[in-house]
Amino acid sequence: MTLFESESQYREKATIWRIFSLLPLYAALAGGRVWRWFAINIPMDLGTGGSFTSDIDIIARLHDFPPSQEWLYRTWEVKVSLLCKDGSARSLKIGKTARTVTQLKAYREFGSPDVSLLDIYLCQAGFMAQNTFPPSVLTETISTKLAELSRERFGYQLLPFEHGKDGDRDVGLLAIPSEQNPLQTTFNVLPAVTTGPQQPFSRLVDKLDEFFERIEGQSGKSFLQIVFCRECRRLQSIRMKDESKCPTCQSNLVIQS
Repeated sequence: MTLFESESQYREKATIWRIFSLLPLYAALAGGRVWRWFAINIPMDLGTGGSFTSDIDIIARLHDFPPSQEWLYRTWEVKVSLLCKDGSARSLKIGKTARTVTQLKAYREFGSPDVSLLDIYLCQAGFMAQNTFPPSVLTETISTKLAELSRERFGYQLLPFEHGKDGDRDVGLLAIPSEQNPLQTTFNVLPAVTTGPQQPFSRLVDKLDEFFERIEGQSGKSFLQIVFCRECRRLQSIRMKDESKCPTCQSNLVIQS
């Protein structure tokens, strides 16, 4: 089964997994900065002792280049929609903007210093050959979100990509590079207004930092991702390009709920 055809209950996590399997897609999230690590689907209450029970979809530890002593942290809430090759759209979640803003506010209340919405558009094979991005069908939903996110000082990014199809398998990658930077595959619609990290977010990223620094071997370490296994209740470091099972319990991390 292709990613575009994946089951809706697993689509968001499967899509995040696919992004971090492809360097041209996830490197763009660093926004030109150097990343130390990315962490995926991390529970807010992991080692924080707090009352927050949601997950953070993506956390990044970044610094400017040349390297400075100050590390920066960014977080993203991810939403996934489908763009069909005829230019129509599915799963746009029109009318759910208020709920999305509530989720982003939870990130901020948790202490995240930089909070953005990442709208991912899975394009059906053939979409990009027949359509421009964004297609007119997205005009209303993008403008609505932009107004709400700007009012609340959240960031907003769009990431469209497409695979070719070979039977029931995905092949290749089509993404839309920025004219200014061929390595930039996200549309940075709105920057987040940043603050300093607060508790309990600071305790969470300290725990992630400590875990990452304990990983043996430095070569290629920044291409590992930190994930959390809900079956064995442990942080794991894996290369999402090659792995989808927990190294400890062999549970499928993509379909965990």
